Parts: sequence; structure tokens; C-alpha cells
Amino acid sequence: MNLFLILKRWFQIPFHHKTLFWGFVRNEIKGRFAGSIGGFVWSLLTPLANLLIYIFVFSIIFKIRMKPMETGTDSFVVYFLTGLLPWTAFSEALGSATDAFLSRANLITKVAFPLEILPMTGVIVPFCLNGLGFVMFLVYLVFKGYFHTVWVWLPLVVGVHMVFTLGLVSLIAGLSVFLRDIKQFIGTALSLWFFLTPIIYPLSMVPEKLRWVLKMNPMYHFIELYHQVLLHHFISFTTLAYAMGLALLCFVGSVLFFERSKHAFADVL
Repeated sequence: MNLFLILKRWFQIPFHHKTLFWGFVRNEIKGRFAGSIGGFVWSLLTPLANLLIYIFVFSIIFKIRMKPMETGTDSFVVYFLTGLLPWTAFSEALGSATDAFLSRANLITKVAFPLEILPMTGVIVPFCLNGLGFVMFLVYLVFKGYFHTVWVWLPLVVGVHMVFTLGLVSLIAGLSVFLRDIKQFIGTALSLWFFLTPIIYPLSMVPEKLRWVLKMNPMYHFIELYHQVLLHHFISFTTLAYAMGLALLCFVGSVLFFERSKHAFADVL
């Protein structure tokens, strides 16, 4: 099994099968708003409403203040949303990964097409839809004076985050074909994972002797990069390299598992 050729084929799929790939993406997005009068408009109104609610509650009612030297901002809602929005895209992708193949069993057993398209679609759609809310948040940050030239690193951070997510989604989607209990487990795991990631609190609030536990959490490094770029206005290349290493290791390991197991999907489904 030539790893280089396998990885090359994975990255070429959206281009070699672009009609099929974007067809799956469109159908997935349409399926989310099927039957609603507003349709795609809800993908704009929902994140906007959520942003306004968070800003109102934590800026006007609770008025929680942070230490700028530790978090890059004195506003809790800014710190919170900087980590929450990337996490939401990540958790939605993982939460739906268990159904990537199971919900399309009839299609997989009857039609020959690159199965890699399904986990890719499962990452692109939540990142695109949640990306609309993230863009609105960036506009809010610009309005509040947080814009900085270091933001030029943001596309790279998002890209590395997506590769890491694609690796996990591919692994979970493939395992779910053989182990159906994963669907029951993933929701609890994501809830626990959320609270073990410094999103609603900075790392400085954690007792020093326990901080190593949070740093073992892979998502800590990705959320930290978002905080660094958007709020601290610098980027740690050590953290970036670590995140890139995690993303590559996760993606390659998942691809190898996927390639070995995908031929049995049709038999099990």
C-alpha cells in the first residue's frame, strides 16, 4: 500500500470528482433546510441570533471580565466565542460522522463511487455553515478594534483544523459501520471533551499541577491557535507545528484504516 499515492488520491477527489462531490455538499445543505420556508436564510439568521444573544447576556447582564494579559481581551464573550465557534463546527462534524455511511447504506451497496467523498462532505458542510457565523464574529471583532495583520495566519489555522477533523470523521465513520454503539457514545464524549477544552475558561484558571492534562487534549492546541491569532495577535510556531503534526498523524492513521476497511462496508451495511 503506497501511502503517498493514497494521500494524493484523497486530495485529488474533490477535483477529479468535483460534480459528484459538490452535489453531495449541496444535497446535504438542502437536506438541513428541507421543508422550511426560509431555507438557506436560516443559515444566516441562526448564527446571527446566537451571536447577539451571547453578546447581550455576557456583555450586558453578567458583565464577566477577563484578564487581558492572560486571554488577550477583557471581554468574556469575545474570549468565549473565539473558541466556541471553531468547536461548534468540529463537534457537528464528529456528531454526524456516525451516520456518514449508515444513512446511505442503500446508495453504497448499489452505486460505485469514491466513498471518501462522504466524510469529506461531513466536514465541509458544518465548517461552511458555521463559517458564516464565524465571519459575522470576525466583523464584530473588527468593529471592536481587534483586527491585526496576524490574522493572515487564520486560513492556515482553519485549514489544519479541518484536516484534523477530517481524520477523526473518517475514522469514526468507518468504525461506526462495524461498531454501531459509537453513535451512542459520541455525544457524551463530545460533551466531556468540550469541558476539558479551555473555551469557557482560560488555562490560567486551572490549577498548575493539572494543566498538563488539558494540554494532552488535542483540541487545546487548535483552540489556543485561534485565541493567539485573533486576540493575542501573535502565533506560536511551536503550537502551530504541534497542531500540524497532530492533524497529519490523525489524518494519515485514519486514511490507512479507511483504505483497509472500506471494501467490507458494502458487506456489513
